Amino acid sequence: MRRMLRTVLTVLALGLFLAGGTPAGTLKKYMALYGTYLNYGNSRFKEDGYALTAYGSFGDGLHHGVEAAVSQLHLNYDSGYNDLDQTDLTLAYTNTGSLHPNLSLRVGGHYISSDDDLTDDGKIVFGDLTYLVPYRWNVGLEVAYSDYHRGVDVLQFSPHAGYFLKLGERSLYLEARGYYINLDENEKLGLSMENYYSLELSATCTRGPLSVKLSGWAGQQVFAVKRAGFVVYNLTEKYRGGVTGEVTYRYRKKYVLGLTASWNTYKEIESEKAVNQSVLTAFFGFNF
Repeated sequence: MRRMLRTVLTVLALGLFLAGGTPAGTLKKYMALYGTYLNYGNSRFKEDGYALTAYGSFGDGLHHGVEAAVSQLHLNYDSGYNDLDQTDLTLAYTNTGSLHPNLSLRVGGHYISSDDDLTDDGKIVFGDLTYLVPYRWNVGLEVAYSDYHRGVDVLQFSPHAGYFLKLGERSLYLEARGYYINLDENEKLGLSMENYYSLELSATCTRGPLSVKLSGWAGQQVFAVKRAGFVVYNLTEKYRGGVTGEVTYRYRKKYVLGLTASWNTYKEIESEKAVNQSVLTAFFGFNF
């Protein structure tokens, strides 16, 4: 825990130092609050749960940016099983255009404090290198390494590519993302495979202040690191696919309102049941 806190403080100090050369009036700052409800259908153990997340970012709006988030999760289990409480901390730094005019580098870490014995004190480090032509196309590779108890290590590679289209007053962004996950202690966890593959496709349509995103994925994932390192699936579950829809509205270019609904299916290792996970998230953000 102390080592992780030192890492967090180091990255934050680096971001403050890099942003220190930016005049205070031009520093871009953003904060958002997220509320999430989760429901599990056909699970032998889980019923439902909720999560609260606070997110903040700042930077010069051009080359340097720092992001941080803290999330508190609570899952209700059936009688006879203890409920789960978990705290997640995430910190990331992004450098765009300083190393090369078309390169973006993002590095960060994620820490988990949980009632789950296997993944308590879990540490995840991640990085992404992307070559981009702004508002035209991009291609990159994201890598994540997760270190859990009992010698469980997870390595994830996620190549991705995106393309922008202009359709009159609308803009359309299309992205494809692949996942390769290697789990070295799969038999110890009751999982039959060591390597997992999946593919995710998404489309985001924006017109003025309104943005709508649809995405779906299929394949197999365990201990996946998603949403740029802010979401880590750290419980022993083999996911098989899912769909997500998100609507975002920007008001006066200062306030952001959003609603996200997603559905995923996974195999519950202990019971061998196919479980349906439904997630609903509402969020509010603002620039200041």
